[in-house]
This record gives sequence, C-alpha cells and structure tokens, in this order.
Amino acid sequence: MNKGIIAAAFAIALAVPAFAQQQTPDGGNKKADDAAAKMKEEAKAYFADTDTAEYGVRYRLFYLYNKEKNLLFEEDRVVLVRPEVTLDMSYEGIGETRWRLANPNSRGGDMGLAYHLTPSFYFYYPETDRFVKTYRIISEEFLLSDGKSENKWEIGKEEKKIGLYNCRKATCEIGGRKWTAWFTTDLPHRAGPRTLTGLPGVVLEAYDQDREVRWMFNGLVENMPESPLYVKIPSKYTDIPVENFPKILRLFSLSDNSYIQSAGVMSKSPGYYPEKYRPSTGIDACLVDNPIER
Repeated sequence: MNKGIIAAAFAIALAVPAFAQQQTPDGGNKKADDAAAKMKEEAKAYFADTDTAEYGVRYRLFYLYNKEKNLLFEEDRVVLVRPEVTLDMSYEGIGETRWRLANPNSRGGDMGLAYHLTPSFYFYYPETDRFVKTYRIISEEFLLSDGKSENKWEIGKEEKKIGLYNCRKATCEIGGRKWTAWFTTDLPHRAGPRTLTGLPGVVLEAYDQDREVRWMFNGLVENMPESPLYVKIPSKYTDIPVENFPKILRLFSLSDNSYIQSAGVMSKSPGYYPEKYRPSTGIDACLVDNPIER
C-alpha cells in the first residue's frame, strides 16, 4: 500500500487546526489564504487544455443508506454534458465557488448546498455506451471499472413536466433495483446520473421502486468563464493495485474525526446522529447497510 497517500489522509485531519492558529492581525488567515492561492494555481495547471461541458444538469441525491437507523444521505450532484461524453460528479466544489463569486464579502455559505462531496466520477460515452467509473483520493486517481453500459430500458407512454421540460417515463432493472426515470428530449444530447444511462434524452428525475434512492432535478448549470464546467478525464491512474482501494478509502474516510460516529466505529448514543457527526465530505464513511447496487 502507498505510504504517502496514507500519511496524506491523516494529515487532512490535522491541517484545519494549524490554519486556525495562523491568523493575521487584521483578522485574516494568511496560511489559509496562501494555501488557497496555491490550490488555485495547481487547479489551473490540472485543467490546462481540458474541454468544458455545454451545460450541466444539477440533482439532489437522496439516499437511505442505513435502513436499520433510518439514516438519509443527501448530496448535490451534477452531470456535465458534452455530445461525446458526460460526467457525473459532486456539485459541491462548483456550487461553493459560484456562491463565493456571487457573495464575495459573506462569511456564510450557500444554504442551498448539502455540503457533502463524494469524489466519485462516472463517465459515459453515448455513441459506444462505454461506461467508466473512477475515484480520486487526494491526488491518486483510481480506475474502478471500464466497460459497456447494457441497460435495457422500457419506454412507456406516460408523460409529465419537470420544470420547463416535457418528460417521458422509462423503467429498467439496474444493479439489483427496479428504476423509474423521467427523461426529456427538450435538451440536447443524452445524459443521466450515475449508471442510469442509455436513454434517448436527458434524465431529469430517477428513483428506485422503493424510493430509497432518488435523483431529483435541481436546475441547469451554465458554463461561466470564471467558473468553467471542466470535463476532466484522468490522463493516468495510480499504480496502487485496485484491490487495495477499499482499504485506502476506509482509511481516508476515517482520517477526519467528524466521520467517526457515522462510520459506525463509535457511537455514544446508538441510533442518534446529530448533524455535526454526519459525514462532512461524502457517503464513504457511512455505515451502509443498503447499497445502491445490491
């Protein structure tokens, strides 16, 4: 196992207190500001020569991840759409950046964001039905799967309107669940969240038969010069064996103390999970007894 990535995971939990101690006389945070500037430069280099999406479809994901304790996870996700490829990813980074641009003097945050970020990425190539799943842990890119989507949708006659868009109902069994999706041809190209791909349009809403997992349409996202919608396809992947990924992921998710109770490692009050003890970064530290793909 890569010792560097393990050390970096633990360093995350220690970094925030260190920043807090480096305040400048005017109340600012010099070390944090310097780190933010450095991250901005690194991001500029990382996204150099990267294509951008024509637009994005924003969803709120609702996921009953633990049925025993009735625990619901929420995350803002977005599917970035280009004609040749789509990308499902967390919306948190984009949403936070855009809120800061619109509110430069505010110390608060966007009340419309769930503030959960799961660094999973789903690439779909409509012309070939190729489907690629990747995951980023710090600077390591993991290729988890690369195959073909073979969804066999049944398109019905039932229609409804979602927002401004006319949608049609379709059903399919994927990953052990029976799904209903509502898709529109009012938007260009083909796209859908996660594995719910292959329909002749853009999926705006989807849920399983028991409504334990739901993607609900939350508006369109436009490309902006100051906040581009990059469709970044990894240029290389880690040489860490993929079979070690679950161990590294678990270590990474537990490196932040705020994860401990939701991870099921420790619980002072069984069955009670106050908001501050829920995952601050994603689903991976949660004690999942109800997987999306069964």
